Amino acid sequence: MEETAATRIPPDNYPAQRKHKRVLLKWSLVAAALVLGFFMWQCGSGMKAGARLSDRAVSHFHSQLDSEAYGDIVDESDEAFQNSEKRDEIIKFLAGVHSKLGSSRGFTRTNIFVNATTNGTFIKVTYQSTFDQGNAVEAFTWKRAGGGLKLVRYDVNSNTFLTR
Repeated sequence: MEETAATRIPPDNYPAQRKHKRVLLKWSLVAAALVLGFFMWQCGSGMKAGARLSDRAVSHFHSQLDSEAYGDIVDESDEAFQNSEKRDEIIKFLAGVHSKLGSSRGFTRTNIFVNATTNGTFIKVTYQSTFDQGNAVEAFTWKRAGGGLKLVRYDVNSNTFLTR
């Protein structure tokens, strides 16, 4: 029987090729796990930093609200907040919130959501807050600016608004 190039069987190194592929697969999985772990760590540290910044910003917001510095709240906020209504309407809203709820007694963060986009990093945080006249759920949307946060949106909900 004559052997041609088409019928020639290559040397048997199939087990070595399989072993090489298995090693390559293991290293690929290890690399993928490391990259995933890094990104999870980055997200976690970003959430912690956002929460810390937000807690400070809410404390500052409440001190301004308590001292009736509504104009300062508007001045220090993001352009989106300033342009959401006429300045007088925003100040009237903040004054109404303060007159109904009274002074801030404390707050507890209940939820945080961080969203990084091409327009900036936005942090939406919800708080269960206590005031002189009752409790409220406050939702702040902040935009990261420099080393701090600027207010983009403020929502407040309380049963005190219905009874007072």
